[in-house]
Amino acid sequence: MADKLKILIVEDDPVNLIVSVKSLEHRNVEVFFATDAFDALKLYDNTENLSAVITDIQLPGMDGTEMMRRMRSKEEETGVPIPIFAMTAYAFEENRRYFLELGFDDVFIKPVNYDDILKTIQRYL
Repeated sequence: MADKLKILIVEDDPVNLIVSVKSLEHRNVEVFFATDAFDALKLYDNTENLSAVITDIQLPGMDGTEMMRRMRSKEEETGVPIPIFAMTAYAFEENRRYFLELGFDDVFIKPVNYDDILKTIQRYL
C-alpha cells in the first residue's frame, strides 16, 4: 500500500464502533467514523481521497441502504466512485445477495476479519 487508506466507518453500536476503529487503526488505516447516516453523509462530502465506506445496515434515522443510495448519487455528480460495503449480522446468503443487488460493492458479515476487509477493499482500488 503506497498511500494510507482512509476509511469511513458508520456504526451506531458503541462497542462495534470501537472495535472497528481500533482494529483498522492498528492496521495503519486513517479512520473516520459516524454513529448515524446524517453525520456519515457530511463526512463523505467533506473528506478528500476517501478510500472506502463500511456501514452497518440498521442505523438510527436513516438506514445504511438509503445512506448508500445518497452516496451513489454524489458519485454520479462527482464522477469519483468510492467503494461502499455493508457490514451486517444478517448472515444468510439471500441477505448478502439482496444487499449486493441494492448497490453495495460487497458485504461483510459480523463478526468480521479486518485483514480480510482490507484485502477486499484493495481489490476495489
